[in-house]
Amino acid sequence: MKVLHYYDQQNDLQARYVRLLMELCGTSAQMSSCNTLSAVKSELRGSHWDILHIHGCWLLDYAKASVLAHRLGTRTIITPHGELEPWILKNRQWQEKMPKTLLYQRQTIQKAYVVIAMGDMERESLVQLGWNPRIETVRNALVTRSITIAEMNRQLLNIYRKVMDSNVYELMNDKTREALFLLLKAGVCGDACWLQNSTLPALPADSWRQLMIYVRYEQLDSVMRRGLHLLRTTGADVSGADIDVQGADCYLPAGYKAPESIASVIGNKFASEEERLLATFKYLHRQHIANRLAMTHLLELEREIREHDIDEEHLTETLQEHRLLPFVSRLMGLLAEFTGLEEGMMPITALNDRQTQRLKDAVTGRLDVEG
Repeated sequence: MKVLHYYDQQNDLQARYVRLLMELCGTSAQMSSCNTLSAVKSELRGSHWDILHIHGCWLLDYAKASVLAHRLGTRTIITPHGELEPWILKNRQWQEKMPKTLLYQRQTIQKAYVVIAMGDMERESLVQLGWNPRIETVRNALVTRSITIAEMNRQLLNIYRKVMDSNVYELMNDKTREALFLLLKAGVCGDACWLQNSTLPALPADSWRQLMIYVRYEQLDSVMRRGLHLLRTTGADVSGADIDVQGADCYLPAGYKAPESIASVIGNKFASEEERLLATFKYLHRQHIANRLAMTHLLELEREIREHDIDEEHLTETLQEHRLLPFVSRLMGLLAEFTGLEEGMMPITALNDRQTQRLKDAVTGRLDVEG
């Protein structure tokens, strides 16, 4: 985990604070610091940083650094160091700057993964502002005896870890996503013959962590267990999946709900498989409209398609009558990409257009706190 600190070169207390964090981090994180925008830009462009930790919030350069970080895939954390306290906001020295400052300041804080307050009063001020719902409190050991330096450092490292355990799909590289979908396909199919010519990529521990956290929060555990079991029988090395992520914490979008299975909602009392499929597609469409369509729903749908014979012509006519055909065609496009559903298995021809891409982004971005 790589953390880059950015602080005001004219603020001695912030400089001492950052130096202290860097001295204590040990092997838990690779840290560096900058006190000018040009230095930050050079670091961000020179190599990948997981987190940009910004100290303070009034400088326009902070906003510029935040924009660049987001463009390069670096997550931001803001510690205002008391600079958003009500008495500062109301201070006359800021009146001329206030209109233009609050615009970029607010946007910068809204885009941060988390805002760190240094006490209860500051936390309450941040809550009242309402610019970012993700607020943590870590007291500053340099100005209070209510926390030790070691405990302050431990709490900050936990926050860094929590940030990197959030919306892990966004952080996955191509090999990790390839492994994810191969394992999910194995879990759905349950037969090694479907995995011919497919090789599980070798993954480092961090990638397995991302993969298993995603599985946990998207309710894919049972499918993943079946996939892991099947791949073990083929001799694939899946030992990295033994990582324990039950204690992993992450930031979740406002209103996040764990997805429910289709069967638990629509039930099992249908006169025919086509009637059941129609109910399934209607449910998935409602979930899409509510921005709750999840990967587990797609896997459940694929299993339903693989296990039953379907009158494709009649199903097409039925979907047209209910104005669901384009939506279902796009679902087929997602299944082809995510799990490799073969064209011959699809009851409806796949459609890949801009709406399909938006549907994909909605499914894979369900854990995005910035969404």
